Amino acid sequence: MTSIASPAAVRFTERIDTARLDALATRVQAADRSSTQEVRNVMTGDVLGRVPHSTPADVVAAARRARQAQESWAARPVRERAAVLLRFHDLVLDRQDEVLDLIQLENGKARRHAFEEVLDTALNSRYYGHTAERLLRPHRRQGAQPVLTQAWELHHPKGLVGIIAPWNYPLTLGIGDALPALVAGNAVLVKPDVQTPYSTLWAVDLLEEAGLPRELVQVVTGPGSELGTPIIENSDFLMFTGSTATGRIVAAQAGERLIDCSMELGGKNALLVLDDADLDKAVSGAVRACFSNTGQLCISIERI
Repeated sequence: MTSIASPAAVRFTERIDTARLDALATRVQAADRSSTQEVRNVMTGDVLGRVPHSTPADVVAAARRARQAQESWAARPVRERAAVLLRFHDLVLDRQDEVLDLIQLENGKARRHAFEEVLDTALNSRYYGHTAERLLRPHRRQGAQPVLTQAWELHHPKGLVGIIAPWNYPLTLGIGDALPALVAGNAVLVKPDVQTPYSTLWAVDLLEEAGLPRELVQVVTGPGSELGTPIIENSDFLMFTGSTATGRIVAAQAGERLIDCSMELGGKNALLVLDDADLDKAVSGAVRACFSNTGQLCISIERI
């Protein structure tokens, strides 16, 4: 097997070097590990590392492994699954400096904006860790004929949840949608953006340290044009974040298979400043609304 390790050890920050990135890259599912793609430091243009170039066949294999792990995971009590998320919450906060470095290296955003991703991921984990039992327990509903009939609402896992994530929030969107899916008893197949795979791989690494079965979350890396269709074809639910044009294609393919999908697509958000507004506050708010995360934000203001 050909190694994808970098030819010379390089330390990018106090916490991140080529050895750490190469270790994360081993988590990518790919039969041919000699076929790789570069990940670059967007602030300098230098190569950070290389990850395997997964193929449609790798997606099929990853889906099969995830489904095998999902059966025993779904059989666990919800409380046990939720405990993994709570441990993950603690690990994210304990190791935040490492992932902040990663987000900045592969995405380039300011550290304060990278920290928003850490908070979002931690809060997401904590919320579902504490509420999953209540949300997933059976609920009694009114029957068609009161008194004579009873109805119960039961929650069953979908099976395999596919996630196609973008580059602008590599931690939040790379793992955030996986957390409720996992605590509900599902397996996950995630494809991070080719420019920002390491933050997602880091999160998967931490989830397994928190007690998640190793095969339950599968990661593939490669262009969406090559891997998007096989991910949809092998998933029971799909989460997609990206352009409206691609979203139409994804929706059509999910519809063909009659699987549910959730999509976060493009928009044209407006800010309206009324006559009685405090102008100083409006200006300050407009700057943040337009340029937070360098404007690469799904709710970013694009017209005032």
